[in-house]
Amino acid sequence: MRIHWAIVVFAVIGTILLTWHLRTNDFNFMKPTGIILPPEDDGSDLAVGAAVLQPKIETNPRVAEVLGNPEKTEEPEIPEISDLDLGDLESSPGLDSYRKFAENNPPDRLFELSSTLRARGEFQRALLAFERVIDTSKADSKALAEASKGISALSPTLPRWNIDPTREVPLTLHLGTARLADESLKAATLEVATTIRKSSGDQLDIIPKITSSGGDEATADSPVALWLSTGGKNPASSSVLTFRSTDDQAAAINEISLAVFQAVRGHLGKLGYPLPPPLQATGRDLLSIHITRLMWRDFARSLHKEREAAGAEEETEEN
Repeated sequence: MRIHWAIVVFAVIGTILLTWHLRTNDFNFMKPTGIILPPEDDGSDLAVGAAVLQPKIETNPRVAEVLGNPEKTEEPEIPEISDLDLGDLESSPGLDSYRKFAENNPPDRLFELSSTLRARGEFQRALLAFERVIDTSKADSKALAEASKGISALSPTLPRWNIDPTREVPLTLHLGTARLADESLKAATLEVATTIRKSSGDQLDIIPKITSSGGDEATADSPVALWLSTGGKNPASSSVLTFRSTDDQAAAINEISLAVFQAVRGHLGKLGYPLPPPLQATGRDLLSIHITRLMWRDFARSLHKEREAAGAEEETEEN
């Protein structure tokens, strides 16, 4: 007798299920063997203690108030150069233009001012802004070097400041030497006098004067005394500096220029001008760039005022 295949299949499946049930009926698959679990926490205490243990959200400081909004980082506002800063562009500027601006702003603002003036075609005023970096602001060596480049680029393209020879202020450039003055020293002195005149914008009439004792014992590198003074009776003068003489004309120009720069800047320091930091420049560059036209004017005026004051004092004593 043949048994139907369906009965065979159900009999096999039933046998397997019955065996599985009988062997695993007493097993607890949700609890690990050999481990003691803590009492089950049904969370009944949370409903009672939540309001007491946790502070109200409203009392917490807002994150934005503590940390700020990272998406809204505020950068310091840099004011643009205004028309008031530029001054009256319809009138001619004075040599002391932008002095107040330079006293109240760092050199970077003066460079921005000069750039704005150049963009408007006001090149004489742009040069004055560069000069204020040299003679008014408390600039470091880097800012002074940048201002020097601007002055060197603009000065040759502009007319001299003073076009009236009768308004030139006379000063004498003195050199005193123990040896006979040779041609190289004479040419170097004349070259420096010309540089001062040009650097001052033709405000100063520099008269070179070399005095020599002509001693036979003087060596080739004997010291040379240098100073600048007014003319006339009771002349006023700068401090006296010395340098070593040389037969090389280029070296002599550098030494004379450096001595003049030190004498003039030392005198201007007494007038309230800031003393510059150490500068990496030749004597000629120091003389032509790091003494501005305003500084040359004030230096010459100061010496002449001293002469006039000395003359007035002498007259009072005579009377």
